[in-house]
Amino acid sequence: MHTFPGKTNQQTISPTNFALMQIPRKEINPLWLLIGWLTVNLIQAAFSPLDADETYYWMYAGDLAWGYFDHPPAVAVLIALGKDWLPGSLGLRFGHVLASTAMMAAMWHLLAKPQGKMLWLAAALVFAQPFFNVYGFIATPDGPLLLFSVLYLLAYRRFLSAPSITNGALWGLTMAGLLYSKYHGVMLIFFTVLPYLFWLLRQPGAWVAALGGAALFAPHLWWQYSNDYPSFRYHLSGRDDAYELKFTLEYLLNQLVIFSPLLTYHYILTFIRDRPETERFAVACRWLVIGFLIFFLYTTTKGGTEAQWTALLSIPLVYLLFRAVTGRFIVWQSRVFNLSIITIGLLIVARLLLIAPREALPFSKPFDHEPWTKELAERAGDRPVMVQNSYRLASLYQFYTGKPSWTFTDVEYRLNQYDLWTADAAFHDQEVLVLGQKSWDNPQGIPFRTQTRDMLTANVDNFQVVKGIRLEPATALPEVFSRGKEVNVELSAIIPRSIRTDSGLPLRLFIIFHYPDGDILYWKLRPENFTELSSGERLFTYGAPFVVPTDLPAGAAEVEFGLGYTGMPPLRGESERFEIVVE
Repeated sequence: MHTFPGKTNQQTISPTNFALMQIPRKEINPLWLLIGWLTVNLIQAAFSPLDADETYYWMYAGDLAWGYFDHPPAVAVLIALGKDWLPGSLGLRFGHVLASTAMMAAMWHLLAKPQGKMLWLAAALVFAQPFFNVYGFIATPDGPLLLFSVLYLLAYRRFLSAPSITNGALWGLTMAGLLYSKYHGVMLIFFTVLPYLFWLLRQPGAWVAALGGAALFAPHLWWQYSNDYPSFRYHLSGRDDAYELKFTLEYLLNQLVIFSPLLTYHYILTFIRDRPETERFAVACRWLVIGFLIFFLYTTTKGGTEAQWTALLSIPLVYLLFRAVTGRFIVWQSRVFNLSIITIGLLIVARLLLIAPREALPFSKPFDHEPWTKELAERAGDRPVMVQNSYRLASLYQFYTGKPSWTFTDVEYRLNQYDLWTADAAFHDQEVLVLGQKSWDNPQGIPFRTQTRDMLTANVDNFQVVKGIRLEPATALPEVFSRGKEVNVELSAIIPRSIRTDSGLPLRLFIIFHYPDGDILYWKLRPENFTELSSGERLFTYGAPFVVPTDLPAGAAEVEFGLGYTGMPPLRGESERFEIVVE
């Protein structure tokens, strides 16, 4: 029987309990399990349709950098490993399949290298984790995060047992890997260190870990500084929605099912009945689980959460449950094994549905984006496709068709990596096909259906790319905007390129109001057309009174200015925001 150090009151397997265990008797080499996992995920990667976010990260990999708007660069590096020499989705996902296989090998070490019957039990428990299956082949930042989470926990356990300088350096290396994978790594470090913080502060090796990890992460921090901290601004303030009870309820429900619902009861029992006061690492894992869950429960006060945000908790939950069933609670072994096998069976069915031909399914195949991208390509012909408010659709179209596509962002959508890139300058003054939201006020728009969304398309001659323009008040704005009264608005702008006024999609100038509860209201400024922006000009001025609408909500607000395409909201990020009060 496999045991962990520091356990007390361990039970032995009686002949009766042994007979009840339906765990195979035959020995198996762990290497065969890894080869099986690798093979299954390579097949899955090649034949499963791509999620839209995967093609967005594929765009990352075409422009490797120390950082990106949404995430650190590890996801792009893994995609770059296979995208140029393997075909289609297999090439995109190849690096993540390798990372997943390495993660499984690290899990075997984390569980103290079980052999024999305990290896079968460990394998069943690990393979039954939904997130391990999902990120076994899907290319998102959660793949490298899971790998470096296991490596971090291995290094941390080693340091807790022997806090040497060498072990501290190894621990710091895994810290950097975590942070280069996903910002969630900060919380993993924080909650595992918290119970032993004062002890760690007295260990030179811990300082080596912290300073070494920070030094390795410095290039990403420099990238953030050079780009005005886009990721930090977005993650810390870009998700501030008004609270809704459903955010909390959805989060709580997700936590009951996403770690394998059949095993949830045993996870809870483990926390209640197996309290490892004498084993530092197990205590740290418990702090990690509880701290992570409470933190994301708090974030539901600021908006919705996504199920995968707590994905890395699969690792400490597996560790703690396996520790319990091979220690004090061996009577659980048969039940945990059988429940894991049932879960694996359900996961296999889900995996098969993903690779099944669409013609064989009685329902719409999930993530089946290739048909609509091919249809849109036929409509676009040789024209690039410019997508309103969807970096996902733009990247899907470019991946599946090989034809150029881009996206532009207005105030009703969030900023993204496309807003940092400048390659869309190549589409300026070109004929394009615009794929707009169904709210686009364009009588000439032709309906188009993606897999899940109704939209409109229209051919546009001389499309104007206005990213990079900066609108600034020529005179200071008043601190108070009185409803029904005039406010004199004088603006100047530096324009990075010539702007044509005879474009097939003319531009309008807007004033935009942002409220603390997230509401955004905007009005056109007069005159509607910019005759001042004739070809070749680099600077324009605007001056006219703006009558503050009587239905504008009172209270503190921020005001900014922006250009927008006819029939669409104003674009984001074209001026600073100025604090005002509406009376």
